[in-house]
Amino acid sequence: MDAATTLKTESGACVAWRRAVLAVLAVLAIAGLAALVYRLDRGLGVTRLGSVVPWGVWVAFYIYFIGLSAGSFLLSTLIYVFKNERLEPVGRLAVLQAFVCLVVGMVFILIDLGHWERFWYVFVHPQWNSVLAWEIWFYVFYVILLLAELWLLMRCDLSRWSSQAIGWAGRVYRGLSLGFRCPTTEEEERAHNAVTRRWLKIFGIIGIPVALAVHGGTGAIFAVVKARPAWYSPIFPIVFIVSALASGGGLLLFLRAFVTPEPSKDREILPALAKLTGGFLILDLTLLFLEFLTGFYGGIPDHVEPYRLVAFGPFWWVFWIQQLLLGAVVPLVLIYTRPQPAGALRLGLAGLLVVIGIFGVRLNIVIPALAVPVLRGFEHAIDSPRLGSLYVPNWIEWLSSLGIVAAATLLAYAGLRSLPMNEHQPYARKA
Repeated sequence: MDAATTLKTESGACVAWRRAVLAVLAVLAIAGLAALVYRLDRGLGVTRLGSVVPWGVWVAFYIYFIGLSAGSFLLSTLIYVFKNERLEPVGRLAVLQAFVCLVVGMVFILIDLGHWERFWYVFVHPQWNSVLAWEIWFYVFYVILLLAELWLLMRCDLSRWSSQAIGWAGRVYRGLSLGFRCPTTEEEERAHNAVTRRWLKIFGIIGIPVALAVHGGTGAIFAVVKARPAWYSPIFPIVFIVSALASGGGLLLFLRAFVTPEPSKDREILPALAKLTGGFLILDLTLLFLEFLTGFYGGIPDHVEPYRLVAFGPFWWVFWIQQLLLGAVVPLVLIYTRPQPAGALRLGLAGLLVVIGIFGVRLNIVIPALAVPVLRGFEHAIDSPRLGSLYVPNWIEWLSSLGIVAAATLLAYAGLRSLPMNEHQPYARKA
């Protein structure tokens, strides 16, 4: 079989796999939307949430996607603020990833609200002594910052595409470019690039404390809860930020390897990104070890019990298998062991496993700490499922969650296929 035939066969197989995955995602998105409408109509009574465990899988998804967003943006500042030119080809992907993940996180916290239709109250009646109220305003500023940075990065290519595309596509690209016109001479282009780099650096410098506040503040929402010793710690916001960097790097690694690959550039980009992700993962494991060490060594029952539930409770496998084995040990082996440099398939798989493992981290942050009653025996005082300490998400919670993730994945994929993810990328209709 010659090279051309092999390429055709592989291309056909890839197209078939892609269509199959997109079809599955579409089915999940539709089913999840139906479950979501049911929940919004019937309220939180259709979930397994109760008085003892008022936060569940939706809050875990919320902090997970906010972490992915903050980590992705902070990694982009390595390019636009700290001039790491090796990673520049993934800069646009990192910023787009940050925006999409932030929106998904906001959707999850919205559906967790008992009266979701009152979300706008925080804007007109803010309680400034609430960490969450400050967080909402940080989110608004963060969204504006991400959109401004995306426009700066893509405006010239969007303008070019608007003149190359026909019909509605041309009008869409013209609208996205906000009428910007690309420079026509070499001198004008140099000046344009200098201005773009300067503004990207300014936005990046402003964005670093904002992104730290966005996810460090998410950690602070937990860290200020005095009644939950497993959360009540000044190190908690730092833990959130470090795991965000690991998960953001992992997702970026996976997407670059499997969704937007460029073999000619990836030999240098992927190993550098993988080692960066591995470094943050090792730091995250170190903080986890210190948390467990101080918790068990202190021997205070309210401190020990949440860690005991994480490691030896009904869902021990989330910690030992998802979080540690698949989410840490296997990725580190794939990243750091021979052969070096590792291939794209191997590093992309490592990134995916890190992303899966960090979700286990988020589950173990939210649920076990709430499963320890503040008043001993309270869950036995009244025979009601809403007072039980064992929380297992029901099908409404899982299906709606999978539907949101599937819908977001489809929209993100459409964005990756329809937007200029590389500088001077030629316009082409994409399948």
